[in-house]
Amino acid sequence: MTIADRLREEGHMEGVQAGRREEALRIARTMFENGIDSAMVRLITGLSEDELASLTA
Repeated sequence: MTIADRLREEGHMEGVQAGRREEALRIARTMFENGIDSAMVRLITGLSEDELASLTA
């Protein structure tokens, strides 16, 4: 694997991780809108307390 291939693959993986985080945030927002408590949202989405706090602020 060349350096360019490795960098391209790393960039792709970073994009995938960012997309997963954005999806978890979207799901968390929907859960909060439906009255689900933060402990359950944290358990299901895997988001941190700080990340969840940013949604409710």
